[in-house]
Amino acid sequence: MRIAFVLIGRTLPGFREVMGAVTKEFKAKATTDLIDFPMTRSFRSERNQYDAEVLLKDLRKFAPLGAHRTVFLLREDMFASRLNFIFGLAMENVCIVSTARLDPRFYGEKDMEKARELFKERVIKEIVHELGHTMGLPHCDNKKCVMVFSNSIDDVDNKGKEFCKNCAKALYRE
Repeated sequence: MRIAFVLIGRTLPGFREVMGAVTKEFKAKATTDLIDFPMTRSFRSERNQYDAEVLLKDLRKFAPLGAHRTVFLLREDMFASRLNFIFGLAMENVCIVSTARLDPRFYGEKDMEKARELFKERVIKEIVHELGHTMGLPHCDNKKCVMVFSNSIDDVDNKGKEFCKNCAKALYRE
């Protein structure tokens, strides 16, 4: 499998390590790209956030040919439907992950060393989670499974980095 990682606007701290961990989890090859994408159509000034559903629909056109899955990464804050914010969203074989609320500095963390490691762990979890959705996995009830729904940053921190036995079986049953 080939996963395309598309960074929107700028790169992310620790990106190579994040990409390596994700591709290892899926036993995949990776490609990377950096695009400058005008996101104005999806910006909602009254919320100071981006509508992830509109944004992902627009970005789908930029999924690289030959990629089985595409992960779009951006730093801007997103929301979807009735949710105040989201960490990510998946649609068919593409997904988007926002790192805005995954960054410990968003919550006031001052220790940069701690923030860097926690940030990478959170980003990995959310990319693996969204890629799981692109492969047909629903949310899981197992609180330690990476596929559990995360409604807060505490939920992200408390869930595991890997699929539970049931999700792994469903994912790799082919």
